[in-house]
Amino acid sequence: MREKTIKVTPLYYDYVLENNYQIVIQVGGRFSGKSHNEQIRLASNLVTKEDYKLLVIENLETGMADGFYSGIRDRISEFEQDRLYNPRSRTAFIKNTINGNEVIFRGYTSEIQKLNVKRISSVTEIIVEEGEWIDYSDFTALQHQLRGGNPDDRKLTILMNPVIPDCFVNHEFIMKPPTKVFEYFDGTDRPKVFERDITTTFNYEGEEIETTSTVLVVLSTHFDNPFLTNEQRATIEELRKTDPDKYKQLGEARFIQPKGALLNVRNYFSLSRFDINQAGQLIGVVDTASSGSDSATLGIYAVVDEEHHYLIDVIKDDGDAKRVIPRMVMMINKYSPQRVMIEKNHEGLYYESEIKKSVDKGIVVGKFHSSENKHEKILGQSGRMVEHFYVRDDAKQEYNEFVSEMYTYNKDKRLNVHDDCIDNVAMYFKHCTQQKLQTMSKSILGL
Repeated sequence: MREKTIKVTPLYYDYVLENNYQIVIQVGGRFSGKSHNEQIRLASNLVTKEDYKLLVIENLETGMADGFYSGIRDRISEFEQDRLYNPRSRTAFIKNTINGNEVIFRGYTSEIQKLNVKRISSVTEIIVEEGEWIDYSDFTALQHQLRGGNPDDRKLTILMNPVIPDCFVNHEFIMKPPTKVFEYFDGTDRPKVFERDITTTFNYEGEEIETTSTVLVVLSTHFDNPFLTNEQRATIEELRKTDPDKYKQLGEARFIQPKGALLNVRNYFSLSRFDINQAGQLIGVVDTASSGSDSATLGIYAVVDEEHHYLIDVIKDDGDAKRVIPRMVMMINKYSPQRVMIEKNHEGLYYESEIKKSVDKGIVVGKFHSSENKHEKILGQSGRMVEHFYVRDDAKQEYNEFVSEMYTYNKDKRLNVHDDCIDNVAMYFKHCTQQKLQTMSKSILGL
């Protein structure tokens, strides 16, 4: 077979191709070349590896990864190896008919899709495209699915754009201190290529096993891609003047808050490392849905002192009361807050009555009156949310969606489609914390 050479970007060659990390995270701005580089490597693996099965995952409702599928097919064509594979078709599946190596494409949005992925055996390598949606449980599940082929070939790679600041990857790998830094962005102390050690646990045959993995993180921009045209670079560089925030995202690979976001600082904690018994009291806050487009919300809050308020768990549900109330009761009984406060309105009275009937003995269920302008109330409590409010970095999808909606709330109320989540937090601070602190003070004084 005639030798064929296809070039990758130097940054990718130096740190990804030349090393054998089992977990790699690549965050890139526009034209960084991260997906193109990976498609070249994967097309090569399909020819050179033995007993190799690749799983490509994208967060698509259809489960079809046409973009990445087409990319791998194009790289195969560039290597002039089309004759080794099954013909192109509308079905996203690639198989090397000579050695049996294959690529499977799946979605990972619904629980059914996740279950179907879990059933795929002997996976050697996984690529997660557009991985900003991935959470901790997804990360560990995919990591421990790598059981096929040569152990040295097993790899999990997450590719993503820096579009959602409160995603798991940003929380766990970008914002936390690196274990070892190989390269910084020019003239700054901002890590560009680095390692981050992460400890995960999984259950194997009834036993909890803890393992520490070293993850390679590569942040790349169009400056790392020497194969671009001047016209391509210009489309990014013009954003320096026209949209500086967008330039930070696409030109500097930075996770940034949406323009005009009310809350620009986030404080994190891990529930797995938090002693919930340290809280003087747990408080549940219930806000009912006032219209068809609203969602009912429940927040479970813990307070250690006046400057430390922790959001333990949440429910955000746009279903009817018959479905939502049992969910809320289950969560309330799980955490056993001393008080559950419900906004006093017509539907709130029904929620109060039904929740009182079902929660465990000793949990006080009350109500509060919130008649002020909602937007003004949120603005008024935003300072406390920035300074004294903590959200989890180890939660699952519903919690993360709650937090994401909260932190995208805009100062210009005309730009807000939803306000249910941040309103629950604002009501907690305005109507529930003062009574809480008074109770704590009396307890401390022995009254």
